[in-house]
Amino acid sequence: MKFCKNLGIKVFSIFAVISILVACGGSPHKSSNNGSPILTPTGDDPQKFGAKYSGRSYQQSILSPVSRVENKSAVINQGDFLTQLSNVKAYSGRLSDRFYNNYQKITNWVLAGADVRELSQYGISSQIMKGFDGYQNVLMTGYYSPVIHARRTPQGKFQHPIYAMPTYKRLSRAQIYAGALEGQGLELAYSDSMIDNFLLGVQGSGYVDFGNGNLNYFAYAGQNGFKYQAVGRLLVEDGEIPKEKMSIQAIRDWGKANPSRVQGLLERNPSYVFFKNDPSGKVKGSAGVPLVPMAAVASDRNVIPSGSVLLVEVPDIDHDGNWEGSHKLHLMVALDIGGAVNGHHFDLYRGIGDQAGHIAGLSKHYGRVWILQ
Repeated sequence: MKFCKNLGIKVFSIFAVISILVACGGSPHKSSNNGSPILTPTGDDPQKFGAKYSGRSYQQSILSPVSRVENKSAVINQGDFLTQLSNVKAYSGRLSDRFYNNYQKITNWVLAGADVRELSQYGISSQIMKGFDGYQNVLMTGYYSPVIHARRTPQGKFQHPIYAMPTYKRLSRAQIYAGALEGQGLELAYSDSMIDNFLLGVQGSGYVDFGNGNLNYFAYAGQNGFKYQAVGRLLVEDGEIPKEKMSIQAIRDWGKANPSRVQGLLERNPSYVFFKNDPSGKVKGSAGVPLVPMAAVASDRNVIPSGSVLLVEVPDIDHDGNWEGSHKLHLMVALDIGGAVNGHHFDLYRGIGDQAGHIAGLSKHYGRVWILQ
């Protein structure tokens, strides 16, 4: 399993969408090129989540050059994308040098209006991704930076420690909960929620509010070496939450209804994440570049190199996670990685706080992705 390095946002991507949501079942709706049914990683009909098949041909190559982008709608985040490129240039000389010509061409195109019909006029070529099914349907999940309410010392309801990295780390979650790290001066904060601490570990970083109106950024510092077990999947397998209703909010609601069982559930996942205080306060991906919401993605570097510019067809979903039947085009830069982000799967950075977390936790949808070069 891969982990983010430097000040990477997350360790396991948002397992609230893949590992947390994985379950069995589902019914076939269409056959793949070899005749087997096409299902989502959770066993569902992908067309419910934005996948399309009508008019598309099966694609064998991971990336295929195309003469035009079929989606002719407007790019809706031109300003945010230019800010993201500016961050790349300011924080990563390596990426800036590697993609200098590409960034220049794409910047000129964006400043001229970012009309996808005019890509070739600016010397920009595009390649479309194969998708998980060969029909260009790429899985898009989401991640975010949570805000944890905490205090610097244990008091009242604030009793759940967030730890810095110990000199030795081969301790299970259960051992840590039992007090194996107490008395070593590793406590960075004490939160009011064991589940919030756990989800902070899922994301790999986030903000801590000590009650004074200022937010402190806690960055990923390391992991205890145990394999991650998806607690959402465990809840589904135990019959506690129906597969189709699984989400971060569903896990929170289960925890509120079953407070005496939360620790036992979390201990079934022995993996544990440690943190460090980052005074810069900037949310950075594995490339060390500050991330702009919905202009940065985590990707599989074996498929999409860090620094690549992507035209992403983002599915529109409502407050309950239902696909609304449309997609919108965003320009994004691949600047992060994650343990669950493999192959034709992108994790879209949604931003900071509860609202970003809500939409990230519901995201498990499909759209097309073009690499611009």
